[in-house]
Amino acid sequence: LLCRALREKYNLGVVTNDDSRRYGIALAQMAGGEARAAMATLADLIAHHDDVILYRIAYGQAQARAGDQAGALKTFDTAMGLFPRNVPLTVRYAETLLTAGRAEQAHRMLLDLFNVVPPTPDQIRLTALAASSAGDVADAYFYMSEYHIAGGDLALAASQLQMALSVPGLSQIQRARFQARLDQIREVLPKN
Repeated sequence: LLCRALREKYNLGVVTNDDSRRYGIALAQMAGGEARAAMATLADLIAHHDDVILYRIAYGQAQARAGDQAGALKTFDTAMGLFPRNVPLTVRYAETLLTAGRAEQAHRMLLDLFNVVPPTPDQIRLTALAASSAGDVADAYFYMSEYHIAGGDLALAASQLQMALSVPGLSQIQRARFQARLDQIREVLPKN
């Protein structure tokens, strides 16, 4: 029952031990610099199990490592249509978008996920990186403050928010959001 629940939660489909072994081989091939061999292994797995998201993610990663950025982006885009807002897929797609110089798209995608699924610290940091790469300095500071909050460093989080508030050209909404978050942090910081 637990295995079935995990398969459904992570879209694992029905995977045999041989499929798992071949998936492991594909990951080892990628780690060993044999991305094209991994692509062949993963393509066969996808042909037999098109509902297994992990295979699609690994295939996109293998394409990117093999130098086929356009193919990787297409693979991830197709997978996003099948598995919208899947956290591992969205994160890997955003990383590939950043590498391909499409930071604004990565930033939008991560914000969409951020607003729907509680993020991990690594996702928050990636969102800050995407914001920075997209030229949104104020949001980059804001998300770095959230990253530091997740790590328990409230003083550094407050500092990041102060830097966000000092960025010229903030909208009223940004200014209000940043200030409200800074006020929340200051309420729990020790008074000197």
